[in-house]
Amino acid sequence: MRITRLYLRNYRVYEDELNLEIPPGLVGIFGPNGSGKSVLLESIRFALYGKARTDNAEIRTSGVLDECIAECEFEHEGHLYVVRRSIKGGGKNLKTDAQAHADGLQVAEGARDTARYVHSVLGMDDGPFRASVFAEQKQIDAFSEQTPGGRKKLVLQLLGITPLDTARDMARKDAKDTIAQYEKLRELLPDPELLRVAVDDLVASAGAKAMDAANEAAALAKAEGAAVAAVERFRRLDEVRQEYDLIVQEGKAARASVDSLTGDVEQLDREQRDLAGAADRLAAVESVAATVEALEARLRAVENVAAAKANVNSYPEVAPPSAPDEDGAEA
Repeated sequence: MRITRLYLRNYRVYEDELNLEIPPGLVGIFGPNGSGKSVLLESIRFALYGKARTDNAEIRTSGVLDECIAECEFEHEGHLYVVRRSIKGGGKNLKTDAQAHADGLQVAEGARDTARYVHSVLGMDDGPFRASVFAEQKQIDAFSEQTPGGRKKLVLQLLGITPLDTARDMARKDAKDTIAQYEKLRELLPDPELLRVAVDDLVASAGAKAMDAANEAAALAKAEGAAVAAVERFRRLDEVRQEYDLIVQEGKAARASVDSLTGDVEQLDREQRDLAGAADRLAAVESVAATVEALEARLRAVENVAAAKANVNSYPEVAPPSAPDEDGAEA
């Protein structure tokens, strides 16, 4: 792995854009205290793994709300990688994002996926990276002040390697514990012959259970077939029942219609009988009316005769004229 470029913006003391090309070979970074030397090195770890000595809210330049960006470009095994990590928002809305590109193609996105991809490329996560590649300033100072034995111990701590003596002691202890457990388990194991008999019994029992299971499966299959047939019969019976219910409903409707028509016929018969009686009564009334009319005519005739007689009687009687004097006439 060889880092070729660092890009920072709004990252701690680097508020302005920093696009730092790192040439091959041994590179030294120097400057006054607080100028950002440690920040440059720390940004590598943050860009690759999203890890820093403070929480994310303190990584962005103080008083700045714009996006914070840390980008690390490096070569590894003939490929060029660019890992970019950013911080957006603030407070509860603070959001960290990341992307990884390999030879110009995006290969990962998101904080966790990018860290996993870097792990797969470099073969280490943040812990081994800090121990084997990236040593913090205080660890270097402590290293220079240590005795040879202390420096050895510190190097082993930096590399994350367990000292050989400790590893040997741990291996011996593990072996001793394993042997003790083995002996204890041997004492707890039953007689092999009893185990064989028990195994034979289990095999026989398993065979019997398998046969029972096969019989039960056959019975179950038969029962399932019977159940399917029963369901089909039930379905057909249900269809017949539905047809029967429909016929019954239609019969009830027809019966209601017949009852209604029967009532209408009876009503018509009654009305016809009433009309026949009315015709007879009408004929009788007409006969009586004719008789009354004749009587009224005769009564009017009688009344006319009586009136005529009354008129005649009302006139005064007139004396008949005297007979002529035949003797005088002759004289």
